Amino acid sequence: MCSMASIHLCARETDRSIAETGTTTSRPPFQPVSFGALAGRIEEPVKYTPVHHTHVGLGAEQLVMGQWIRPRIYTTTLNEYQAVREHVGLIDVSTLGKLDVKGKDAGALLDKVYTNRFKLLKPGRVRYGVMCDESGIIMDDGTVTRLNDDHFFITTTSGNVEFIHEWLEWWTAGTDMDVSVTNVTSGYAALNIAGPNAREVLSTLTDTDLSTEVFPYMAAPRGRIADIPALMLRIGFVGEMGYEIHVPAEYGTALWNILMEAGKSYGIAPFGVDTQRLLRLEKKHVIIGQDTDALSNPLEADMGWVVHFKKRDFIGKAALQRVKQRGLQNKLVGFKMNEDALVEDGCSIVQDGQSVGRVTSFRYSPTVDSGIGMAWLPQTMGSDRTPLLIHTATGDASASVHNQPFYDPDGVKLKT
Repeated sequence: MCSMASIHLCARETDRSIAETGTTTSRPPFQPVSFGALAGRIEEPVKYTPVHHTHVGLGAEQLVMGQWIRPRIYTTTLNEYQAVREHVGLIDVSTLGKLDVKGKDAGALLDKVYTNRFKLLKPGRVRYGVMCDESGIIMDDGTVTRLNDDHFFITTTSGNVEFIHEWLEWWTAGTDMDVSVTNVTSGYAALNIAGPNAREVLSTLTDTDLSTEVFPYMAAPRGRIADIPALMLRIGFVGEMGYEIHVPAEYGTALWNILMEAGKSYGIAPFGVDTQRLLRLEKKHVIIGQDTDALSNPLEADMGWVVHFKKRDFIGKAALQRVKQRGLQNKLVGFKMNEDALVEDGCSIVQDGQSVGRVTSFRYSPTVDSGIGMAWLPQTMGSDRTPLLIHTATGDASASVHNQPFYDPDGVKLKT
């Protein structure tokens, strides 16, 4: 409680004015704070992916994301963007958290902690999932792959794997569930190859049948790529047909080099985090922790499709049922600019001079030829084509709500 608030309360309770109550004597902190602590952390531990030195050799500009060092950009965002949309691109996604969940009750545990179903997921299939806390607030998202009846492989966001590991252990503690959870993040490298030519590149390196009939969207077979054992997930974060490939960490660099060599005649190019963020924004894919915060629930974050209320129970179900019954108050929407403007993440959306929402993500889209983004708004303002006014550093700029993905809204490219 701050000093002025304390004085105000004391004055009110003693029926005196604030001036009559007076202020307390200023005192130094009981525990002094060193100048070193104010200057910053003594050390900043970092993590490197198994392919890090290859990125350095390619001249990639690096950035710090949590504890990880990742390539931000190799050439230009536009060049990398065009490679993925028109040819094929390769990105290192080894920073994804990876957990091994084993035991006859593994499916039951995942059904408990995720909002959607996994107990009935077939082996060799992968599914997207969201975890909430008891209040219905989004904690994390990722994919869940069923390797066999009693073995699942799940991915988490890059900076959240330790917490999610503890979360799963917490919900098994004190129970008789036959399940074990192991953090295997450092044991695997992961690469995502995506673009119209991704299948052609990969088909030159594996005997696995990559046809859509045998290897459809959301399939997850195990096979070999250039004789390297691999788990191949037919999923996509950037909006193009692609494969997320997990291999033992010691093969990470070799697989990167093999894919880059095999892709030369198909126009392959590496792409970094900046380009990935633009590509996913065109698909309106949510990034947990950027487009969501400590008050975001999946119903208001336009992710209601991943909440299965017909399940007997899951963590956060009661809270989300209350949200649904009371009616949604906010909505995470897409928007498209009506004019050129320098919009930054965090800019306010204003109405009648008052802030009513905020921008969570913004980029210029070459496909749309306009600035696009995502923002939180009151539910009453969330309909398509609702006019918006965004407060920027150079003045207010007009935009309109756009709720469909900006690129391939029906997901045809992902699934064919």
